Parts: sequence; structure tokens; C-alpha cells
Amino acid sequence: MLSLIGLALVILGLLITILGQTAPLIRLYFGDKSVISQIIWGLIFFAIGALILIYNAINM
Repeated sequence: MLSLIGLALVILGLLITILGQTAPLIRLYFGDKSVISQIIWGLIFFAIGALILIYNAINM
């Protein structure tokens, strides 16, 4: 179950980072039109998801 949450966060982070410029709903959700802040949020979600996946892989 923890790995699914990590995978979802990784995918969400990638989508925010890659599609942030073209998807206006993502921009409205974060309340900022700055591409740099979207990249930062995408990297934060990606990093948290990756850490969860690494933690799950070590403890299996």
C-alpha cells in the first residue's frame, strides 16, 4: 500500500513538472503562474514519492 502512494506521488510530481506550463488547472491549483514554483512543487512531490519507494524497497 505504501508503494502505491509513493508511485502516485512520483507520477503526480512528473505531471506537475512536465505539464505545468500547458495545464492551466495545475497553475490555478497552486495559485501561481510562475514556472519555477511549479518545477519546485513537482520536484517536492517527486522526491517524497521516491523516498517512500526507496524506503519500501529497503524494508521488503
